[in-house]
Amino acid sequence: MKGCISLLKVCTFILCIVSVAGVRIMFENFEQLSGFDETLFDLRVRKYNRTMSVLNGSIIIPHPINDTTEFSLDLFHSRLGNQQFNHYPMKLPSCGCCSFIDNLHTNYAKQIARIQNIPAKGECPFSARSINFIDYAFPEDAVPLVMPRGLWKALVTGRRNRVDKMSYYFLIKADDL
Repeated sequence: MKGCISLLKVCTFILCIVSVAGVRIMFENFEQLSGFDETLFDLRVRKYNRTMSVLNGSIIIPHPINDTTEFSLDLFHSRLGNQQFNHYPMKLPSCGCCSFIDNLHTNYAKQIARIQNIPAKGECPFSARSINFIDYAFPEDAVPLVMPRGLWKALVTGRRNRVDKMSYYFLIKADDL
């Protein structure tokens, strides 16, 4: 009986250590698939140092955008990191572009502070502009510690009047520190 209790204590201790271990999240790739005439995502992932990759480049918006352009997000997960993705069963609501920017300002102000020329909260429609990312590391504090490790693909699709107008995806890698 005493051996079972000791084993239970050891297992609980190991579980606690594993559950509080940090997660490191890094950009792997960014690619625009369609909608080059709507918005140009001229973004590249580059190695910043041997332990971090960052996003550099611009999002070039040639004409004003309002809330009629709705964005949706589909997540795909590759547990082994070998590009064999399974659709992740997480439902995230679609929202208009201005609503999305306002949500970023409300809930993720610290994470978007380094993005240059991002539209201000409440600015809708926002004017043509170039939004710049300079050495932008993935904001790890915006992701829960229980996020499954592996390679993640986030596919973002922009629609207007239920017609796909643009799409892009980015890959991020989540692993233990």
